[in-house]
Amino acid sequence: MSNILEVHNLHTFYGDSHILHGISFEIQAGETVSIMGRNGMGKSTTLKSILGITPPRSGNVIYKEENITSLPTWKRMQKDIAYVPEGRGMFHNLTVKEHLLMAARKNTRGEANWTYDQVIELFPRLTERLTNKGNQLSGGEQQMLAIGRALVTNPDLLILDEATEGLAPLIRKEIWQVIRKIKDSGVSTIIVDKNIKVLNELCEKHILIVKGKVVFHGDSAALNKNKGFIEESLSV
Repeated sequence: MSNILEVHNLHTFYGDSHILHGISFEIQAGETVSIMGRNGMGKSTTLKSILGITPPRSGNVIYKEENITSLPTWKRMQKDIAYVPEGRGMFHNLTVKEHLLMAARKNTRGEANWTYDQVIELFPRLTERLTNKGNQLSGGEQQMLAIGRALVTNPDLLILDEATEGLAPLIRKEIWQVIRKIKDSGVSTIIVDKNIKVLNELCEKHILIVKGKVVFHGDSAALNKNKGFIEESLSV
């Protein structure tokens, strides 16, 4: 199986602050990968470096065997990459329906495996909110909409930052069920979250970031062997 994404030795700064210190990992096509770490350790910066939102000062991002390091974010997103940001990125002047219809498009191969109707079916709760604006939704509903909006772009790589952070337990359960369906559909997925138990069951590979460095990178069997170290690294 070929790699869909390769991240090589990323060093990213905010001003003079050195945030990422040589981040490297790879994701195979169709693979679901977790990125874990305490707040402020560099997880979101890693995602933003991959997407070009916060360009790395050095290192390379290879996507589908193409070096996209120098591309602006919008050009990267046109290559069938979708991003669900930590803040969910709602447009407060658009309704739920408008969010989904605005984003909907075929992928670069002309495929539309995820349509508006399929997303509504995936998130029945949104059918009750179609005329609501983005700022009129609960946090859980916003997350559902953000994921749905990403899916209708028909991505090959989906990036979820803080997939269930701050959500009620029932909503978290619903979100995880949806992510399982996304995984089953074959979409490569990066998930940032802290729920080790669910991530261990759902993901093939796991990455732990501490102070801007990858300190663990392995499969679920390796995660189980190092669970004590990982739990300690995630504790506040």
